Amino acid sequence: MSEITSLKISYIFPNGDKYEGECCRTSDGVVMRKGSGTQTSASGVTYTGEWDNDKMNGRGTLTHPSGAIYSGLFRDNMYHGKGTYRFPDGTEYTGTFNNNRFEGEGEFTDSQGLVWTGMFRNKAALGLKLKVNMVRGM
Repeated sequence: MSEITSLKISYIFPNGDKYEGECCRTSDGVVMRKGSGTQTSASGVTYTGEWDNDKMNGRGTLTHPSGAIYSGLFRDNMYHGKGTYRFPDGTEYTGTFNNNRFEGEGEFTDSQGLVWTGMFRNKAALGLKLKVNMVRGM
C-alpha cells in the first residue's frame, strides 16, 4: 500500500467519535489517519497528537473525562516510551511505559507531593527511594 494523497479532514464515525486532522489515501483508496490530528470519542476521551498507520503513534496527549491525562509517546494506540500519567487525584508517574504499563526508570509523585524514584514494573515498584530536595538557607 503506497500513499498517494495527503488530506486534511473532519470526520464523524458511526459510533459518534470525531476526528479532525491529517490523513492519507492509499493507492487502493483506503483513508487512514496519518500526521497530526485530534480524535474525540463519544464518551469524551480526547487524543491530540501524531498518527501513523491509522493509530496513535508518536507524541501525543490523551485526556479522560475523569481528569486523568497521559502525555508522551505512543506506539500502536498504547502508552509506549517516555511519558507522564497524571491520575485524577493529582498523583503522577513520569518515566518509561511499555504497552500501557509502567516499566523501567521512573518517578511517582504521591498525594502529599513527595517524589519516589526507582524501577517500576507494571504494578510493582520494589526499592523506591524518596527524592529529597534540599534548600539551603542564605
